[in-house]
Order: sequence, then C-alpha cells, then structure tokens
Amino acid sequence: MDYFESKLAALWMRYREACPDPEPSPEFMPELWKRIEARRQATLNVLFRRWVEVCVFTAVLALVVTTLMAPRWQRMPVYQSTYLDVLTAADFSDEVVVLPGGEVPGDLQ
Repeated sequence: MDYFESKLAALWMRYREACPDPEPSPEFMPELWKRIEARRQATLNVLFRRWVEVCVFTAVLALVVTTLMAPRWQRMPVYQSTYLDVLTAADFSDEVVVLPGGEVPGDLQ
C-alpha cells in the first residue's frame, strides 16, 4: 500500500506545482464575480443568437416553400362566370314540358 500512497503523493505534488493556489487579495471576489457575469452574459448572447438563427431559418424556409408552391397555386382553375350566368346561358327548352289547358300528366295524379 505504501507504493500507491507514494505514487499518489507524487501526483498531488506535481498537480500543486502545475496549478498553484491563487494568492488571496482584496480583489479576488470582485474579479471572480466579473468572470461569472461575463460568462453569464455570453450564455445569454448565445441563446439569443440561436433564437434569431431559428427565426431566420424559418423565414427562409417559408420563402422557399412559397416560391416552390406559387406556380401550383396559379394553375388552379379560375371561374369567370357565376352560377346565375351559367343558368341564364343554359338552354332548357327541350327539357320543359308545357301542357295545354292545365292538364296534369298521368304519373303525377
């Protein structure tokens, strides 16, 4: 067990040499909070930027879809006359039966 403890102690010694403890000073906490606030602002900027990118992508996608679908919408049939115009132009003379003197056909009695 002494072998592993000595290896661990040597590892901790190299770590302390590589990452020394910061010297405590009166500016330690204000500097720490400045770094925290800077990181927080950076995170908010990234979130806002992503939101803007999603909105721009959606707008571009809507434009592309509209551009591709516009020719299909323009080929839809457009009616030039109303229902009343069609009825007026229709010839119903061969479909109307006029009976003289108010006679009723046999199948309607």
